[in-house]
Amino acid sequence: MTDANARFFKPRRLAHANVFVSDHQRASDYYRDVFGFEEVYNQPDNKASFISNGNTYHDFALVDIGSRYAKPGQQPGLNHVAFEVESEAALVEGYRAAVAAGVVYRSPEDHDVAHSLYQKDPDGNEVELYADVVQDWRSARNGSFSKKKPKWVPGETNVPLTDALYPVDPEIRVIDGALVHGRRVSHVALIAQNFDAMVDFYTNIVGLNAIVGGRDHAFALLAGTHSMGDLVLYRQDVPSHMPMHHIGVEVSSDADLDAALAGIEASGGKLSAAHDHAARRVVFVHDLDGLPIQLYVNREWTLENIRSIDADIAPYLI
Repeated sequence: MTDANARFFKPRRLAHANVFVSDHQRASDYYRDVFGFEEVYNQPDNKASFISNGNTYHDFALVDIGSRYAKPGQQPGLNHVAFEVESEAALVEGYRAAVAAGVVYRSPEDHDVAHSLYQKDPDGNEVELYADVVQDWRSARNGSFSKKKPKWVPGETNVPLTDALYPVDPEIRVIDGALVHGRRVSHVALIAQNFDAMVDFYTNIVGLNAIVGGRDHAFALLAGTHSMGDLVLYRQDVPSHMPMHHIGVEVSSDADLDAALAGIEASGGKLSAAHDHAARRVVFVHDLDGLPIQLYVNREWTLENIRSIDADIAPYLI
């Protein structure tokens, strides 16, 4: 039995969202042309495309519903969320402490450029904690490749690296001609079936901090050590056509939001809502598979302004 107050990790930020899509190549082209993320590598054996603009080695993983990782009858939606920790040494230290306290992980994985731990949250969503182990990820992960993953046993396969190898001031690439220019995937919002258990899991087991809201509130905005919001948990009374309420994508400017308002439906997507608040301006859209994407530019993203957001529009702005 785990200690309800234990904290094993200090994640820096949400690093990527891994989602199931109906056609990974079509989705990759769409996310390039519409949201401004380029494909940096793909895995034919996995039927998956990995897209980024330099923020990290992938901001989105687009996994086909026909992938070997998909369940029978898989529909488009969230596969997993991934949080970046400071170093491999910090990842291994947290893993050992968590396992000693009774935490169960599905598997540790070697992804060449990163070492990862996977587990399920109380609602059954998969969660990845990882550390970069290669600084120049573009040299190690590019083009099309298929390979068997080497086995990685935390703290045993190799001496854990103590260096922080995550991207610092990376080059953000711009896709000419894209409808909008996404800068990064910043957060994911979920409709929690087991709200209190989910808040406890993500604060205690994963190690995020509740910066607004929490167990006794309508929602919880959780953040890593280098963020002002990585995961949002909403109660079940918030309308949503899937357990994932949205993926937050920061764009470069208001001009991108204007372009989304004018062109998202012509691109095959759907415009759902638009809000402009002192904290953040948002254009809320759905992609070709109906996945909800919150395109936004921050105004004054402060705790005071976040707390001033009306409850009815909070799920679109936060």
